[in-house]
Amino acid sequence: MTAQAAAPRLVRAASFVAGATVASRALGLVREIVVAALFGASDAKAAYVIGYYLPFFVQRLLIGGTLSIVLIPTLADVLGRHDETELRRITAYLFTAVVGVGVVMVALGALAAPVLVPLAAPGFTASPEQLGLTVSLTRINFVAMFFLALSVFATAYLQALQRFTAPAVAPLVFNLTVIGLTVWLGPRMGITGLAVAWVAGTAAQFLAQVPALWRGGFRYRLALDWSHPTMQTLRRLAVPAMLGLAIVEINAYVGRFFASLLPGAGVNAVAALDYAYEVVQAPVGILAISVATVLFPGMSRQAAAGDQMALRESTSVGLRTLLFLVVPVSAVLVTFAMPVVRLVFERGEFGPDATATVAACLGAYAIGLVPMAGYYVVTRTFYALQNMRTPVAIGAAMVVLNAVLAYTLMSVLAVAGIALATAIVAFVNMALLLGMLRRSLGRLDGRRIAWSAARVVVATLVAVGAGWWVLRAGPWSPAGWPGQLLALAITLAVTAIIYLAVCLLLRVEEVRLLRDVLHRRRIA
Repeated sequence: MTAQAAAPRLVRAASFVAGATVASRALGLVREIVVAALFGASDAKAAYVIGYYLPFFVQRLLIGGTLSIVLIPTLADVLGRHDETELRRITAYLFTAVVGVGVVMVALGALAAPVLVPLAAPGFTASPEQLGLTVSLTRINFVAMFFLALSVFATAYLQALQRFTAPAVAPLVFNLTVIGLTVWLGPRMGITGLAVAWVAGTAAQFLAQVPALWRGGFRYRLALDWSHPTMQTLRRLAVPAMLGLAIVEINAYVGRFFASLLPGAGVNAVAALDYAYEVVQAPVGILAISVATVLFPGMSRQAAAGDQMALRESTSVGLRTLLFLVVPVSAVLVTFAMPVVRLVFERGEFGPDATATVAACLGAYAIGLVPMAGYYVVTRTFYALQNMRTPVAIGAAMVVLNAVLAYTLMSVLAVAGIALATAIVAFVNMALLLGMLRRSLGRLDGRRIAWSAARVVVATLVAVGAGWWVLRAGPWSPAGWPGQLLALAITLAVTAIIYLAVCLLLRVEEVRLLRDVLHRRRIA
């Protein structure tokens, strides 16, 4: 079956992952609402942002991100040989390595935290209290990263077997745990309670996948053989993958680095940037990662079989699907950033000044939402081809560009300029990646993708324009959250209905795929 013929099945599989991800992201939004109400955009929240992302960067680099990239293609190769003994041997080696590296990471992270924090947030050195709190939170979150690494292993293993249920449900367990413990511990322990809640949440996320691991044939035994051919292949792939992830994570961290240098008058720039980033990453997690997650195992098999035509079609289907889903979301977040942030966050310690700052950052980030989402599909194509070098080389250049733009724009637009720099870099990065991918695959179905994009943009402009008019002309009062909720809900409903109607009128192909999913029809 070709990738094009399998497209409806891809969309159905992605829709299940997306459904669970929507629920998880909704709970994640509740989690952020709770955090915002308890801590606002304060210095304490900013300390937590750095205290979380520093350990997360190390974990992604050493274990999580690298493992998820190289494990699926490797296991796909082993599964293709139908060798259960070999599969159990390799997974035992990998899990042992993950546990060992994770323990070392926690120990060294605790020792290195006082050195790492000033490097990551130089602006915090002006306040010994802020610096000390950030170091303490960093140490706690390194423990959370150990459990997150175990969870990433479980997810990668199950996805390689094309078992998506447990990996999709586990984040729900994580968010429920964090929300419950934050509500309980936050008023008692302050921001430290949030860190403790994250440790418990990541542990629960791993444990939720253990039954599926067992059913999938995973049996752990203490074993490690770096001389095994598969482990040598993993080591060979892991080095460029780590470099690529380092580039991606450093690029994401550039904004926080410069934001720590901005003065704050009640609204900490690091905290404001983080709230906006969390909102803009929600559609990326729901849509882009869901599509890329389902695509990647098939892409790996297509690349291993040398079927470039199928790989091109998979990439094209993924990009066109994301254009259809993400372009209107991007436009909505740019146009309605202020009412979205006001409704979601403005309560408790999160006041109007924080709303204005976060909304400005959200609108700037959302400009680049489409290339941010497309990045996940395009890089998965490179990874399926076992080409890690190209994303690394391009990403390295993007770090420099991001730093230059962030430093330049923040002098004009304050913290919103940092978010805008990220959006601009996302477009440049995607253009370069697509150009290099076209050279690898010969062509990329570019005309079809461009024609789909053009129709989607037209439908989006019409729909968002109508939504903007509804929000401004409606008879409701925006005072209080019930009025804000009613106004925004009606606005977004009208926008969505008109968008789908115009897409149908313009015969956008992805509407048919969506309709087939909703009607549960099988298309040969």
